[in-house]
Amino acid sequence: MSLNRRTFVFAAGATLAAPYVHAQDNTAYFADLHEKAKKEGELTWYIAHWRVEIAERVAKKFMEVYPGITCNVVRATGQVIYQRLTQDMRAKVANCDVFSSSDLGQYVSLKAAKQLLPFVPKNLADCSPLIAAYDPDAAYTITDANTTVMCYNGNLVSEADAPRKWTDLIDPKWRNQVAVAHPGFSGAMGGWVLSMTNLYGWEFLEKLKANRPHIGRSLADPPTTVASGERKVGISTGASAFGFAARGTSLKGVYPEDGAIIGFSPSGIPATTLRPHAAKLFMEFLLSKESAAITQSEYTVPVRKDVTPAPGIHPLGTLKGITKTPAEMHEKLPDVIEKWRDTFGV
Repeated sequence: MSLNRRTFVFAAGATLAAPYVHAQDNTAYFADLHEKAKKEGELTWYIAHWRVEIAERVAKKFMEVYPGITCNVVRATGQVIYQRLTQDMRAKVANCDVFSSSDLGQYVSLKAAKQLLPFVPKNLADCSPLIAAYDPDAAYTITDANTTVMCYNGNLVSEADAPRKWTDLIDPKWRNQVAVAHPGFSGAMGGWVLSMTNLYGWEFLEKLKANRPHIGRSLADPPTTVASGERKVGISTGASAFGFAARGTSLKGVYPEDGAIIGFSPSGIPATTLRPHAAKLFMEFLLSKESAAITQSEYTVPVRKDVTPAPGIHPLGTLKGITKTPAEMHEKLPDVIEKWRDTFGV
């Protein structure tokens, strides 16, 4: 079984690290790119790894920083947004200019089919070395980092009784009280199911099924279900769990003792884009300090070195957790989704 469970330090950045070591004054570069992008006038962003509210805020800020360019946001879950992109490509329709998903495996397929435009953003110089040159061929770039953790309703569950390990979710005492998402819709949920299978085998998922979990679509659904009291415990992104808690809701987050799932979400430019300059400028913006300020306030894990995480969020490189490679997601996730459907009946 393939399992990478360790302090989050990669050697992957070593091969192309040199261009990113020192940030440079790129004023002329950005001014030129902005002028060329304005002639294209707009771009369409397919986005899965942030909630629609966050995506709309990022798009609005982009349009403020770079006037003259409209950013159209199309948000859906990871698997749904990928289906939309592939349908576009089969129909030879260039609707998408920047593709941001939560499933690393999708980018393996797109890259192999030469459907991504290689691009190295200048703003990588200010980002964590863990994401610099994540793909040595620059077909896609990591623009978001997040964790999958556990959550519980603090009004219904005491801290002493709260789950501490993933295996606690299959305790019969939580029968009819667990909230999860569906790997057939959510890329992040697919990563969680794959990680649980690697850790504990499919028997873990069969025992989870016996607890009759509430199954949403997006990984944004379980924390809402738990916070409302419809279920008592569940899984969640770290952004939702710790963000909800900081805003005074009943939701509480837990970094599991057997390892948080650490996920990287990429963005890439489809090779079919008719607005390559606007797409490149937006890719740069996704790695900018202005964008990071928005996502940091939403309790995601900052990818920039000069942005401090929100309270309760661990910086990249400091949290022990479970990681997955793009190849593993690409090779195993389709079978995992089918097995999930057979087991859970949905």
